Amino acid sequence: MNQNSSGQIGPQDQINDSEISLLDILVFLRRSYKLIAFIGILGVAVSFSYLLITPKQYQASAQIQMAQISAANNNNNINPLGVNIEEPALLIVRLSSPTSYTAEITKACGIDSAKDAQAILSKSVKLTIPKGVGNVVDLKIIGTSPEASINCAQAVFNLIKTTQALIIKPYIEEAKAKLLDNQERLTKAQDLVMKADKSGSAMGAAYLSTRDEIRFLLDESATLRNIVASNDSRATRLVAPIYVSNDPITPKKRNVLLGGLFSGLFLGLLIAFGRQIIPYLKAQLENKTYPK
Repeated sequence: MNQNSSGQIGPQDQINDSEISLLDILVFLRRSYKLIAFIGILGVAVSFSYLLITPKQYQASAQIQMAQISAANNNNNINPLGVNIEEPALLIVRLSSPTSYTAEITKACGIDSAKDAQAILSKSVKLTIPKGVGNVVDLKIIGTSPEASINCAQAVFNLIKTTQALIIKPYIEEAKAKLLDNQERLTKAQDLVMKADKSGSAMGAAYLSTRDEIRFLLDESATLRNIVASNDSRATRLVAPIYVSNDPITPKKRNVLLGGLFSGLFLGLLIAFGRQIIPYLKAQLENKTYPK
């Protein structure tokens, strides 16, 4: 290698070194390509074996709308579609507890024979709140087959629907009881007004007060009837049918095979490099000469 008067390596020498390094790489690849290719094929074979022994997992997804109840007043700030009987965040917290799941649900999900099946299910059920939507949750469940995933998702949806129906039941019963009481009060008030009309005392204070009460009872009864009548239409429901793809989410066939191929090629490259560099280092040690 030539040096200039200052003792530094010149540009032409750097180009020559680069050319030599590139030539060394080409010679190395020519000598070792069979080994590298063999290890790469071996990596693909290992990846293929992994695909054969690894259970496939399928994901079912659904969007669930919370059960709602009609607003009991005329406040314009309240959603005209009603208010949630249970907030999505509370539902997520509730279903994160293993005690929320029954034996029937673990059986529908195919894990009833597993130890701590309820705890396993509570961890596999994924609920999230879509951005910008306050009355819907996204449900995702993983199963060993498309059918198992759909059955499990349907069972969890039925659980949510049943429990929210139980939550709303006291409100509906209270509305029905209040409606019956209003009907009795309305009948008495109407009888009183009718008697006042017949007696000619229609302008009395009691008469006016009773008419105001009748108007109030009519408005409140209409609201209560709306709450009772809309209970079924505002129950927990699926925004869209449960969806599951026929392609498993894990293992990903293409990713596994490509990963095995590139890992095998890289490992083959390391082995080939080691086979060539180790004898060279041994020779250097035996001759007690070291590369500068």
